[in-house]
This record gives sequence, structure tokens and C-alpha cells, in this order.
Amino acid sequence: MITITNKNIYYSEYSISTSLDGVEIVYIDDIVSFLSEYVELGESVTIKRIFEIVSTNIDKFNEIFYSNLGGLTLEPYLQEIENNQTEKLDIDYVELYWLCDKYDNDLNISPSLRGISPKLEDCALDFISLNNIKNCIIKINTIVDIFDYNKVMEQTDKKVPINLNIGNKQFTLFELFNAIFYEISFHGGPQDKNEIFKEIEETISEIDLEELQDMKESMSIEDIFKKIEDSDIYLVKYKNLMDRVDIDRISDTQNLDKLKNCLLEKLKIYEEIIKNNTNLHKYYKKLTDIEYNLQLLYGEKEDKTYHKFWETPKCTCPKIDNIEIYLNKEPIFNLKCPIHGIVK
Repeated sequence: MITITNKNIYYSEYSISTSLDGVEIVYIDDIVSFLSEYVELGESVTIKRIFEIVSTNIDKFNEIFYSNLGGLTLEPYLQEIENNQTEKLDIDYVELYWLCDKYDNDLNISPSLRGISPKLEDCALDFISLNNIKNCIIKINTIVDIFDYNKVMEQTDKKVPINLNIGNKQFTLFELFNAIFYEISFHGGPQDKNEIFKEIEETISEIDLEELQDMKESMSIEDIFKKIEDSDIYLVKYKNLMDRVDIDRISDTQNLDKLKNCLLEKLKIYEEIIKNNTNLHKYYKKLTDIEYNLQLLYGEKEDKTYHKFWETPKCTCPKIDNIEIYLNKEPIFNLKCPIHGIVK
């Protein structure tokens, strides 16, 4: 087990909370040799302390966590954390926890990071600058609670998934850094994060700015999108599908409004598919026609090989196989797909 304190990094067979016998001190630049070990943190370890370790091992971490960082590098985040604090946040501490849910037969268990607030219980950190949480203590919560979306219970006027406690699970050192890097790079680099939030501010300019700031500090991007969906005719909640209008791709900018309306129709069909379970084949032709219209409005020729049909909700066609052959060969369909399969 690896134990990180504000003073040292220790390696031992068990937790050092009971004894320091047989404990070795690990040099900070040797930390990558212990990424598979379970990790515990001293009670006063801060985000800044974690990034001191990152700074010392930045070249190795850039390589090891390249995919998790979305191809970005850690240098901009190290610069960000060195800035002076600009906001006082209502966060007691930052918590490493297990994000665990089940939908149909898909079970997801992944390390995640959140802020614990006395008012909101927990809040997202994806829009918060590192310089504003660098002095926050980071704690580890090993409890695994699973949200089962196949089973719901009535609560007031809403149906909420049943929450079951299934035990405790320790984190490895790799999972600690993995969760941190995923959270801070969710919207790209520090500048990307600011630009995205600025875009959201412009989209929902009718919302009170003070309320918007509270949203930024306490809500995830998904929660914000859900809150403002009614005021955004272009359904911004689908932005994570990368299906928004690509302005750089348009040959005639006069088609911009038509493209947005065409995209809106596509997203409305997505909504219908999500809400229904029968007779989904009828949407295949509608979506294909919309894809052709989008290509024409972009000023491109109609070409079905450019249609990413496998992104359709409830599609069971092979995604990896189609991505692998994308633009080169005829697409591969699952004959039993509820959208693209054979109608019986």
C-alpha cells in the first residue's frame, strides 16, 4: 500500500495507520513504480500536494495518462494551480469515490472526483479552476453504492433509481490520478473550459447571472444542460454527441439556420427513440434522409458512408467494427438491431 502525506510517501504491506514497522519511504520520482498499489491519504493532504507529485513526474504521467487526458498535456494544469485563488467556494473537501450504476445489463464502476459541500452534499468540479480548490483537502471514500436504473422507487412526483450499498472497494494509486485527470480535462484544457462555460452563458443569457454562477460551482455539465434545455431550441444537452453544427464545415453560411433546424429534427427523433421501445425501424429512413439533407446544406455530396448511424440511441450494430472501417467500406449492420435490422 502507498500512503501519501504532506511530508512523505510511504510503501508498506498494510495501512500505516496502525504501525510504521516495516515501512519504506518512496522517492517522489519513483512513484510510477507503485501505480498498481492501493493508496491511502493522510488527513491533511491537499490537491496541491497531489499536484506536487504530478509536477515531479510530469513527463511520465503525460505518457501514462495520455488517453485519459484526451491527448492533452498536464503543463497547463500545473500553471493553473499556481495562480492565486480567485473564488471562495462552498466546498468542505474533495472526495475520491466510486461512480457506480447499472442500466439494463451494463454495469459501470469507475473512480470519480467530486466536491463535498455542506449545502449541496456533493458538487461537480469540471468547471472549477484548480487554483480555487488547490488548498482543499482530498479524502477517499471506499463505499460502493450502485444506482440501479432498472429498478425505481417513487419519490414525490419523480421516479428515482434504487440505491444499493454493495460493500467497500479500495483505490489504487493509478485510479486516484485517473479520476483527477479525467475530471480536470473533461472539457479540455483550462482555456477550453472557460470558453465552453462562456458559450453556455451566452446560450442562457436570460438566466440570472448570480444563479448561473451558483450552477457553475455546484452542478455538472449534464445537470446544467438539463436545467436549461427548455430555453435552448437546439437541445444543447446533445453537445457531448459532437452533433452540433460545424460552422467551419459550411460552404454557404446562409444555410446556418437551416442546418440548425435540420439538426433539431434529428435530435427530436433521438428523443422519440429513447422514449419508445416498439416499431423503431420507422426512424431509420427518417434519420437517413436527415443525414443526406445535412450533407447538402453543408455543401457536400450525398454519401451514406459518412453517416455515423451507430450513434443512434438503442442501435445495437457493431460500433467498433464500423468505426474501424469508417469511410472505407460498406457499413456493418446487426440484422437484429431494433433500428437498422431486418423487419419481421
